[in-house]
Amino acid sequence: MIIFDSFSFTYPGMDTPALRDISLRIEEGEMVLLRGPSGSGKSTLLYALNGLIPHVFAGKTHGDVLVNGLNPSGVPVREMARVVGTVFQNPESQIFMMRVADDVAFGCENLLMPREEIISRRDMALRAMDLWHLRHRETARLSGGQKQRLAVSSIYAMGPGVFLFDEPSTDLDDAGRLDFKRIIARLKEEKKTVILAEHQYEDFLPLMDRVITFAGGAIAGESDLNGASADASGRTATYSGLAISLQGIHCGYEPGKSVLCDIHLTVGRGEFVALCGANGSGKTTILKVMGGLLRPNKGTMTILDVRRPTVDALVGRVGFLFQNPDEQLFSRTVAEEIAFGPSQLGKRADVERYLEIGGLKHLRHRHPQTLSRGQRQILAALSVMAMEPDLLLLDEPTTGLDGESWKRLLSLLRNYADTGKTVVFSTHNKTAAAAALRRITMHEGRIIGDEVSR
Repeated sequence: MIIFDSFSFTYPGMDTPALRDISLRIEEGEMVLLRGPSGSGKSTLLYALNGLIPHVFAGKTHGDVLVNGLNPSGVPVREMARVVGTVFQNPESQIFMMRVADDVAFGCENLLMPREEIISRRDMALRAMDLWHLRHRETARLSGGQKQRLAVSSIYAMGPGVFLFDEPSTDLDDAGRLDFKRIIARLKEEKKTVILAEHQYEDFLPLMDRVITFAGGAIAGESDLNGASADASGRTATYSGLAISLQGIHCGYEPGKSVLCDIHLTVGRGEFVALCGANGSGKTTILKVMGGLLRPNKGTMTILDVRRPTVDALVGRVGFLFQNPDEQLFSRTVAEEIAFGPSQLGKRADVERYLEIGGLKHLRHRHPQTLSRGQRQILAALSVMAMEPDLLLLDEPTTGLDGESWKRLLSLLRNYADTGKTVVFSTHNKTAAAAALRRITMHEGRIIGDEVSR
């Protein structure tokens, strides 16, 4: 049983509590969905349950928290791990070993389980998360979705009674989400307690017992859910020349192994394009080729009139947003983050405008790492857009965003393309893909579909 008794928490240096007067009771075996916009307090609630508050995240607390009779503030985090398992937003923060199978076994080994039990739990978790065929793969070579499944598998193998999931499915494709749904169903059958914080929650609703809505750090109530949707644009883009030309491209990370196979693709200036496909289909790789980050093994390419481009030749002309926003945030404040890129190019960014369109004006003096995952993703995208590249490439930009946030981001990208710039983004979100004017579908390193909205 989980009990919050008038619990509040404020992060250091903040005047506004991240959690305000939370009183909540969750029964053993209950399946609970937490919903609400980025920054509403969902992740902070999970941190209070697994002991990261106050052992890792210091701050001002008031009230009490109990998990199966234990107060997380008085129990070492390593001991709470026996009771509460957590899968975080960024799977890479939970991957420690070189090989997939070794990483799944890592947590069980740290709990000093018998060798036979470790092997049994490891193999069971690998099969449950459809990672058995990747058990010998290097973890660094997994796709974003595969890394997320690995993180889930590692926690699942440890068998805690309470499972906390912080946006676990944001990097999963349709097949991965179905696998994860099966895991949740299994936990329900086993009468485990599950608390799931999700923005894209519709698939999991049939398995939930209760839905709790957060707003401004407080519980706003239990209500019906209205899934956000983005309308597909009915506008027809106008193009003036080619931004991207890929002809007969083969590319891979290891000698003799191609991730991309015989890619033929042209993208016009001003196009707004979504790359769709399962994890491992080649979406991230083709974006890296477009940005000059990877050189093809075979074929010819021209990017923004530069034939066989290098990174140096595309600096300032191509902007790239990676999956993890934390890899691109390093300034002291939100405002400085937006201004940094343009300043390196000798440009002056209209910081106020980008703060306004990104909904971040009230956070201008905050350190980027104190923002929620969704806010960090918006900020990272704005910092790239502020450099005004002719070609903007984004790898899963809607990852970790709530409905309103990714609708805002997609609107920004559409408007950016309307100025004559070219925007290409990869996504697993079908609704987000529908907002693009063109959708290119990839499968096993090949383009299998190319659809244009009119």
